[in-house]
Amino acid sequence: MDIKSTALAFIIKATLRVKKISLVAATILAMAVVMGQTSYANADEGYINIPNSNNVVSRSVTLSKDKTLIVDLPRNARDILIGNPEIAEVVARSARKSYIIAKDFGSTNIIYFDARNKRIANIIVNVEPDVTALANLFKTKMPETRIKVEAINGNIVLSGRVRSAAQVGRAVSIAGKYINPGSVSEGGADTKNVINMLTYNAREQVMLKVSIVEMQRNSVKQLGIDLSAITSIGSSIVSFANANPFALGNATGGLNAGIGLGGSTPSILKALETIGVVKTLAEPVLTAISGESASFLAGGEFPIPSGYDADTGTVSVEYKPFGVALTFTPVVLDRGRISLKVNTEVSEVSSEGAFAISNNITLPSIKVRRTTTTVELPSGGSLVLAGLIQESTKKTISGIPFFKDIPILGTLFRSVDYINNETELVIIATPYLVDAVAESDLERPDSGFVMTDDFHGSFMGQMNAIYGQGDASGVADGGKLSGDFGFVDGE
Repeated sequence: MDIKSTALAFIIKATLRVKKISLVAATILAMAVVMGQTSYANADEGYINIPNSNNVVSRSVTLSKDKTLIVDLPRNARDILIGNPEIAEVVARSARKSYIIAKDFGSTNIIYFDARNKRIANIIVNVEPDVTALANLFKTKMPETRIKVEAINGNIVLSGRVRSAAQVGRAVSIAGKYINPGSVSEGGADTKNVINMLTYNAREQVMLKVSIVEMQRNSVKQLGIDLSAITSIGSSIVSFANANPFALGNATGGLNAGIGLGGSTPSILKALETIGVVKTLAEPVLTAISGESASFLAGGEFPIPSGYDADTGTVSVEYKPFGVALTFTPVVLDRGRISLKVNTEVSEVSSEGAFAISNNITLPSIKVRRTTTTVELPSGGSLVLAGLIQESTKKTISGIPFFKDIPILGTLFRSVDYINNETELVIIATPYLVDAVAESDLERPDSGFVMTDDFHGSFMGQMNAIYGQGDASGVADGGKLSGDFGFVDGE
């Protein structure tokens, strides 16, 4: 073998040795990168290892409340700085090992310094609720829903789609009790840390039919009607019963006062109104979306001064409503049940208790009868509220004209009567679940109405055309009528 061959073989061996060394170095570098990524990923498992570096190492970790994170440092730490000790606490086990304890929801940072006051690591700690158990609870207890649970800045965000507004309220209540255990607000669970982004397919609509009537208690007594028992008036039966119109299990019971004439409430009210016992004040029919409010006012407003401007000499005025007012807020629950909040008020302007501001200005007072209640009813179930009694006494003087006005002797020719009048307000409310209808399914009361001609209108007293009389040309084969049709809705 010559010198050239020996040199060529040496160069080849050296090249192969360099390639092997490069391959080993690349493998070690890749393992170091993987180990660094693994140590960072292990932060969620309760452990994080800070690698040795001349620069500060930053890490961001997310912990659940009351959970612990173990931190291993590459060199000894002398000082530890905590941004917000209310959110996270650090327990130094040794110079290189410490425990981070999540105390409250929020975000803070922890900085480690070595003996030369150089930063070793900056750990950003985010304390969020552990929503895994809550998400599993929704999957188990509400499997028909698609609720996604996320934790953001100490709050629980609920998103997804459910079937009804009742399921939205139930999910928000569960999340509020989960994130704030033992905390109760005025409306139930504390939901201030719950962000509701749930949607549902359709918002149910509730129609409330209300009859507000005033009953003359004196007339009832004169007729001998016993409202506390079942009494016959001819062939009619009037009954007031304390009963629960629907079953809610053995845990609840309701108070319901019902009126019936063969099971018909409007019939008995019309019968009593005919004989002057009952006076209908208003019969509003309102419709509202579940969770929203609807209001009604039949009456008026009177002005009252609310302020005075000394510079311009003008008086500011605000208006006070009076009359029959109704406000209701329905919430549709599962299986067609309705939670109903009803506010009813009947008020009238009165001179009793009026306030005189000056010789020319007198502010009247208002007599008010008001009731507020929240009940749960099925669609079509009725609620009757009663007991709002108003009593008034009037003094009347009657006698022989001229003689009754004679001093002293006039008492022999006149009489004084005191009339005591008692009225009771009765409110009957019936909610219904309703859906919107197409415009083609609606008709006006005068749809298809055809006016008669002048002859039949003047001499025959007819308001609309009548088919099937006289000329039979409008009658087709089979006895069917062809042409326009109409009707008159009259009594």
